[in-house]
This record gives sequence, structure tokens and C-alpha cells, in this order.
Amino acid sequence: MSDNRREFFRVSFVRAITGKVGLSEKEEVLVDISSLSAGGLVFEAYLDFALYEQVICSFELLGEPFQLEGKIIRKVAKEHNFEYAVQFNAGQRSVSKLFQQLNTYQIRKRKSVLND
Repeated sequence: MSDNRREFFRVSFVRAITGKVGLSEKEEVLVDISSLSAGGLVFEAYLDFALYEQVICSFELLGEPFQLEGKIIRKVAKEHNFEYAVQFNAGQRSVSKLFQQLNTYQIRKRKSVLND
């Protein structure tokens, strides 16, 4: 039996997508997002955020911009940077919109693999 406790499916990117994370829109830093779900994301950055800090995450998926609030729930120190996991505090409208985009992304990704 699987021990997967996730509420939403997660998309892992072969090449990280670029996004911005910050304490406010004025204090954003560029980050590499390695995986994404309607419930949160995983990113790497050089900036040292505090665990449980509230952040704003901005990114684009298939040309659709997203700006979601969340909190850092995991922090792992790496050799040259940090890896963070963020849990979104998004309302149903944002989660639904992101879920649809992730589903479309997965379908396109599978079709491109099948057609190669």
C-alpha cells in the first residue's frame, strides 16, 4: 500500500521553471521551481528564508501567471543554497485554476513523449 498522503498530484520538472518568492512583491528573489502541485511547490534559492515564514510565490505555467501566498514548511541546506517546500494558503479559485493548468501540462508532456 502506498504511503502517499498528498491531496494533489505533483508535477516534477525536468528543467526547473523560474519563479519569484518573497516576503512581499517588493522583496522578491528569483528561484528555480523543481516541482509543483495545486497544494504547494518545491524551490531552490540562495536566500535564507525562515521555516514557517509566510511568502508570496509568483510563476507562470503554460503562459498563465500565478501569484499564491503560502508558508515554508520544509527547509534543507544544500552545498551552495537551500531547498524549500511551500504549502499554499490559496482559496479554491486559485487552486482550481492551478490544478487545471497542471493537468493540461501533464497531458501535453505525455503527448510529446509519445510522439517522439
